[in-house]
Amino acid sequence: MESSSDKPVPSGPSLMGLLLRSVAELPREPSTDTLVTQAFVQADARALQTPEFRAGLVACLATLRYPSEGEPREQDAAQWEQLLSDTMGEQLLGNPQLPPEQRLANLSFFLLRRELPVPLLWPAGGNLTSVTAHEAQLALQAFPPEQVAPVARFPEALVPHIPELAALAQPVDAQSIAGLVPEGLPPARAMRILGSLADDAFGAALDDSPVKAQRQAFATLASEGIRALSKRLETETEPQQVAQLLVLGGLQHQAFCQNLGPFTEDVLARQEQPPGTGDAVGGVARELLSTSVLQLGMALGGPVGVNAARVILRKVSRTVDGLCAGGKLPLGALAGEVLGIPGLGLAPDAIGEVVAALTQLYAGRLGQLSEEASALLEDLLPLLFRGEVEGLGAAWTALLGTPEWVEQFQGLDSIDRAQVLSVLLVGGAVGAFAWEEIAPTLQARGQALFGHVLPAETPPEAVPARYASSAAWAVAVLANDDIYGQVCSQSLSPEEAMAQARESGLSLFVGGTEPGDPLLTAAMVRALTVEERFDATEVDDEEA
Repeated sequence: MESSSDKPVPSGPSLMGLLLRSVAELPREPSTDTLVTQAFVQADARALQTPEFRAGLVACLATLRYPSEGEPREQDAAQWEQLLSDTMGEQLLGNPQLPPEQRLANLSFFLLRRELPVPLLWPAGGNLTSVTAHEAQLALQAFPPEQVAPVARFPEALVPHIPELAALAQPVDAQSIAGLVPEGLPPARAMRILGSLADDAFGAALDDSPVKAQRQAFATLASEGIRALSKRLETETEPQQVAQLLVLGGLQHQAFCQNLGPFTEDVLARQEQPPGTGDAVGGVARELLSTSVLQLGMALGGPVGVNAARVILRKVSRTVDGLCAGGKLPLGALAGEVLGIPGLGLAPDAIGEVVAALTQLYAGRLGQLSEEASALLEDLLPLLFRGEVEGLGAAWTALLGTPEWVEQFQGLDSIDRAQVLSVLLVGGAVGAFAWEEIAPTLQARGQALFGHVLPAETPPEAVPARYASSAAWAVAVLANDDIYGQVCSQSLSPEEAMAQARESGLSLFVGGTEPGDPLLTAAMVRALTVEERFDATEVDDEEA
């Protein structure tokens, strides 16, 4: 009979793995975060190969990213297991040649992504910045062409090389291109244009370079994406879809061309270094990511979409830097620690989803304008419906500063006034214009617009920030259908709605992370509120 003393003693990594499995069952505390971080720092490739340690680490990471039990957590655990079992993954996370802070940075790279890009690791030679470049291009290639907005613009630098587009009024957007199809721009011609762009992307990396193979792999990826759009034009004849395919191909080409230079410089700088060196969360990686997200913003909403993308990129970057400061791991990033949005991190597709929500919110306000509200905004409509941002703040200032316009505004019914104000406040909240441009005029006209202004003793330099933060707070109420509906039905007071909206995407908007003025915000919410009305004949019909 075997005595207990004859049983093999578990190794250090095995014991730590069992401890981590226990930690995964505990509520999250600063002490548990510290334990997970220290366990990872002390681990090496041998520890990562130990089944018990790997299982414990996987359980902790998946639980922290997906606190609720269920399929998402199980799928996340499976992809962590795949990463830690991969030889390249082991090198990135357990190579003793890498200092602890570098290994922490590499783990942070993965913690900030819903989908771990394991298939891209080997083609990139473990260079996580190169992984980001491919990831950024793939995000644009995954964007559905039918979601390209009419106001999305074809890249300005490419227009002079395409006679059909150069002859159009500038800037050229998807809507104007659709007007050319098929007479002025047959689908077959659009297909050849995209083919030329694909050839140009592929040829950009044919020159001799110490990193020619890496450049060619990146160029091949870009050219294949554009060529896939070109192939769709073999059968596509609908003008809007032809235009959408052409604009998206142009944006993919532009993203590749803008990223090729920094991509090459980074690969050159790291070619003699082991995999996993360098900053894959900030630096060049952040630049490559931003380029892709800005092109996604253009596809989603034209210039307004680009500005919304800039707003979200700044906010996400600031939050991520805070989560990673002092050698910390962003363990709970995907659980909602980035702007309160579960799943949001540094992957371009996740950021693109948030940008899409902002652009749709703004487009929705424009699409709901009544004839009366549209007539009052007649001078602004050319800018608004082109998704223009240049000159928009000045145009709003001029309009709001006109006494006759304010008088006409006050003569509208509450529904039309709310529609006009929603376009104004949502536009500022998503970055369509700078609050510094219009805040002084709002302060002068606020009593007529909202029934309230900031106190007279408010320092002038503080006025724009107060209006931005108050508008963000009010827009957070408007953007949440449930909260806004309860305000309209008088189930919630503006103040109660404001309290709930603090936890409902407020931080996404310009000024949303700063304290707003409660009285001004409540006045804005009231001005945006349309009391629910019903038609008595509808009730009679239902009763009948």
